[in-house]
Amino acid sequence: MGKSLIVLSGLFSVTLAASTALAYEAGTVSGGGSVTGKVSFKGAVPEPRKMAVTKDQAVCGNGTRELVEVAVKNGALRNAVIYIAGIANGKPWGNLDAPVLEQKGCQFIPDILIVKKDADLAIRNSDPVLHNIHTYEIIGTVRRTMFNVGQPDQGDIKQPVKMRRSNMVKMECDAHDFMHGWAFAADNPYVAVTGEDGSFAIDDLPPGDYELKAWHPVLGEQSTKVAIKGNAAASASFEFTK
Repeated sequence: MGKSLIVLSGLFSVTLAASTALAYEAGTVSGGGSVTGKVSFKGAVPEPRKMAVTKDQAVCGNGTRELVEVAVKNGALRNAVIYIAGIANGKPWGNLDAPVLEQKGCQFIPDILIVKKDADLAIRNSDPVLHNIHTYEIIGTVRRTMFNVGQPDQGDIKQPVKMRRSNMVKMECDAHDFMHGWAFAADNPYVAVTGEDGSFAIDDLPPGDYELKAWHPVLGEQSTKVAIKGNAAASASFEFTK
């Protein structure tokens, strides 16, 4: 075997070992703890983007569509993704095993979808019009197309969520340029999306020290450390600005 082949073989083995080591193992958690908190926004809230509804108005509506990219109420930030980074094992995936992205009224539902990384995503067309869902993995400033499929009929199709380097997914409809959404491809089930009051809760965590992250598709990402004790609740908070 040539030297270059030996090097490549070694690199492949290291990469395979690393990916195997990072795989999450679901099981039973005994005496788990939790972390709760709130995410806030400080400063002037960006105005929604306005886009004209130019097609299929009977289904999509008339006039303009407001894209609320930063949703704030009484200082609380909605639709921030809170997650534990780098945990190797813990609770089962639960409902994240079968995520559904719905297209209804020419909108993506929910606003922020949590999916299991590398799992199949069910995409539902509830509208009597053609949608063409185009998804991108966001890697820094780069957008990598993951899948781009037309869905002319009502009903469900499935597509794999195959990520390369990140967790962030942008969703658009090539048939309706005013349709936009986001998804987060989770490495583990310890993830939550903030509600209207900015609150979040992640439970059933094995005791230990963790990195807790908050990601918002427009405002970026923050990180903090949390110490989880058995049958106890920890707290954490994040504050974003424009």
